[in-house]
Amino acid sequence: MSSSKSIPWWNSPRTLLRAILSLDDSAHSIAKGTAIGMFLGLTPTVGIQMVLVMLVSLFVRFNRKAALITVYISNPLTMIPIYWANYKVGTLFFKDTVTHEDFERLLTYHGFSEWLDAIHAVFIDVGMPLLFGSAIVATVGGVITYPLMRWLLRAVGKDKPHDVENATDPVDAVEPTANSAVKVVEHSVNVSPKTKPAETAG
Repeated sequence: MSSSKSIPWWNSPRTLLRAILSLDDSAHSIAKGTAIGMFLGLTPTVGIQMVLVMLVSLFVRFNRKAALITVYISNPLTMIPIYWANYKVGTLFFKDTVTHEDFERLLTYHGFSEWLDAIHAVFIDVGMPLLFGSAIVATVGGVITYPLMRWLLRAVGKDKPHDVENATDPVDAVEPTANSAVKVVEHSVNVSPKTKPAETAG
């Protein structure tokens, strides 16, 4: 009997996608969080991506869970291929400085001290090609992710308005005030005005 090796949850796209689609929030918030997570996940910031999500959430409203799940697109198994692709995009604009073997060696680390060496390699040894290429790829990835997630959420019946979730009548979406209450009453009184009968000549 053959046994299949289990895939870690953070390296299973299907598991990550199911987790995002099962979130209880508006489609806009979930898609926005996923797009932000995709942008950060495609940048060379492994190790601090979750911290960056929390920092961004202080200034922008989005579903943080969706973003925190999506940053796992870059993990120990996918980091080198993603960053190498980013680097090659960057070499379209800057000089190619390292081989694939050197690149993999520079970004392979075990423990915190080696992680610091990898960060040094990203900013100093590899430099502008990786950073510039990552900015391009991450931006394109984030922009594409938002409408794609809206489409997927619509397919599973979760594409709800993000401003007012459950309002079916425009009046329900208005914050009640004294003036608005008077206007609603006036509107209801004048919806179907009856024609005043003409006075007969005396």
